[in-house]
Amino acid sequence: MLRALCLALLSLMASATNAAESVSGTLTSVGSDTASALMTRWAAGFQAVHHAARIQAQGSGSASAPIALTEGAADIGPMSRPMNAGEQAAFSARYGYAPTHFVVAHDAIAVFVHPDNPRSRVTLEQLDAIYSSTRACGAAKPVRRWAEIDAPEAIASGQPAILASGRDNGSGTHELFREIALCGGRYRPEVIAWPGNGSVVATVARNPEAIGYAGLGYVNGLVKTLAVARDAHDAATLPDEQTVASGRYPLSRTIHIYVNRRPQQSLAPLPRAFIAYILSDEGQQLVRHEGFIPLDADEAREQRAMLP
Repeated sequence: MLRALCLALLSLMASATNAAESVSGTLTSVGSDTASALMTRWAAGFQAVHHAARIQAQGSGSASAPIALTEGAADIGPMSRPMNAGEQAAFSARYGYAPTHFVVAHDAIAVFVHPDNPRSRVTLEQLDAIYSSTRACGAAKPVRRWAEIDAPEAIASGQPAILASGRDNGSGTHELFREIALCGGRYRPEVIAWPGNGSVVATVARNPEAIGYAGLGYVNGLVKTLAVARDAHDAATLPDEQTVASGRYPLSRTIHIYVNRRPQQSLAPLPRAFIAYILSDEGQQLVRHEGFIPLDADEAREQRAMLP
């Protein structure tokens, strides 16, 4: 009896090993720089189970994902913003159907200043006045110095200017910040645009007059995160798990993965298995480990249901 149980257990273990190794090949991911560390973490976890699979991830910015998917240069495209209408139209023009996308994590764009800056909160209108040339959110005047926020009529000419920094235009963070904080307007040409989140944080950490924005997972103790309010009458909110997942934080967002899947057809085994891993309990634990916010159980179940 004991021998039979041991044989059955060995058989189950062998079957599980074979199932884990049954997915093979190379999967190419091109897209979000913000999600690049998370993609690397997911790839390592997935490959630890699926030994014959390889994940090649390139974090060149969210704008690169639709191009790579449309041209067939990538199997999946992680993005820190949704595809825009033009990107979806280009994909549909080539394939005759829209790309499929999965929501895989919650995130936020954090706004931060140097630790010596006494300011603790900022409104979207004030951010627009600092960062944009158009002031589409309604500010009457641009904000060039910190004192102008509180007393725009009494500015000392010798006061140093605000050093505004952010992401480059290939970044989904750059585009989403423009849409929300700049009300769709244009950035001032003086804004320093960096190709990586870490460079924005480092710039603000070194400059007492600086302000920056980056993905929440990249913010560290070298800078001070500001609470953000939608307007002067709104309560300012810091980005945390509750405020971001609920959308109460004004610069909340979700991380997406786009794929090319023909209607009424299943994904190929490798991308399907990788996305299933991302949406698994283990994959979502890695989301929190990298400073992002995991999907709740209902959200993860809903996304998994999209994998036929």
